[in-house]
Amino acid sequence: MDLDGPLDFEDEDPLVNPPAITEKRKKAIGLDDLLSDFYKEKSKLIDKQNKKKRKVSKVYDSDDDEEHGKVAMLSQCVDEVHNQMNEIAGEEDYQEWGLYMFGYQKTPIPSPHVDLDSCFLLKEFMNNQLNLMVDLNVDEGTTFLEGLLVSGLLTRLILTCARVEKLICKWTFNTLLYSSKEDLRSSACDFWCSILLSQNEVNGAAPVEINWLPNYQELTEALDTYGFRINSSQDVELTETDSESQGPPQNIRAWLKLVTACCQIRCKNPIFSTSQVEQMAEILVLLLLDRGLVGLSLLLQDCLISVVGSFKDEEWVSSCRKIAISLASRVPQDMNCLRIVESVSGVDARNKYLRSSIANQILVVLLDHKDSDENLLSSLMSINVKEKGCNLFKTYIFVVLAENWLFSSKLVDEKPVLRDMWAVFLRNCSCQINSTDLRPYASKVRTKAAYLLQGCSSN
Repeated sequence: MDLDGPLDFEDEDPLVNPPAITEKRKKAIGLDDLLSDFYKEKSKLIDKQNKKKRKVSKVYDSDDDEEHGKVAMLSQCVDEVHNQMNEIAGEEDYQEWGLYMFGYQKTPIPSPHVDLDSCFLLKEFMNNQLNLMVDLNVDEGTTFLEGLLVSGLLTRLILTCARVEKLICKWTFNTLLYSSKEDLRSSACDFWCSILLSQNEVNGAAPVEINWLPNYQELTEALDTYGFRINSSQDVELTETDSESQGPPQNIRAWLKLVTACCQIRCKNPIFSTSQVEQMAEILVLLLLDRGLVGLSLLLQDCLISVVGSFKDEEWVSSCRKIAISLASRVPQDMNCLRIVESVSGVDARNKYLRSSIANQILVVLLDHKDSDENLLSSLMSINVKEKGCNLFKTYIFVVLAENWLFSSKLVDEKPVLRDMWAVFLRNCSCQINSTDLRPYASKVRTKAAYLLQGCSSN
């Protein structure tokens, strides 16, 4: 027994007697093994990406289907609401005024031949020393006369001599109505306005002696050439067919200025008869309904004021009624009813009376009442605006027309009962229509009536 040797349990202690370390033999890795491992890892990565794409695609597909479903439902709801609003509002909410008063324009009348040798005034001018300064040649014929007209020398010559011959009158008149040259027709218009208005001179100057004056027939023939439907049943037809060939003609401005001047001298030189002036007033009001002439509204209104002012006092009341009756029978029962009343914009007593008469006659036609004023208002008061089938578009027209009828004249002062009946009608329109009423023109009727009712109560 070895006393110096380790004890038995010490041999088992790994700290005292650690186990022998065996070195592992490293395995040599070749290029093939590296490539194999690389492709294996790449294949696993691709598989993982494909799995993710399939999952995301499924999620997106389900989201797209859901989104498309929501869009389709929303679109269907919008369409249903739109259809319901169209049924509620109808097409009458979008009505506009406007008539096409001009159709195809005809070939204008050729200018008359000007024989300058037979014109005494021009021969005197050529022999005058003034011609030596301007050096005009009479052999140039019409060109010579056009030069005099455009330069203003012809107008000055006529005003100085205080006499104009028939040849010059007809040539300038034809130029005014039918010339396609702006400078010529404008100068011809200035010429005629100057010689006509010289009749009203109050400063002692002698009026021009005019040997020839245009008549009503010649002026209306010019309108017919322009394509105006003066005697046709289509005067008041609102149509867009052949809109490119429809007016207004370029000479209508000069035509209006000439009519204005003719009516301004009617008290001294009655170019038109009473019935012809009535028809001229009717033509002008109808022209105010043509949207193509909106740019000439002020000129048209000035012309209408001149025509209305040309009536004699003893003619006016009867003529005004005839004009109103004729217009009421020709104007469509739509927004043009209101436009035709608004177009008579003069603030003098005659224009107010004409506006009142037109509104009254249109109401008579719309309500089919030819009795007293009280019965006419009773018909308005009987309208049940709460009824679902009530045509509020026409009710709106009634409100505006009745206002112009009653308050553009002294009728309510002469008949106070009409004011009370008017107030009842307005109260029905403003109080019996709810603010949530979606019928066409419901809000317009209610708002207009409430506004007018305030003014009625304050009076």
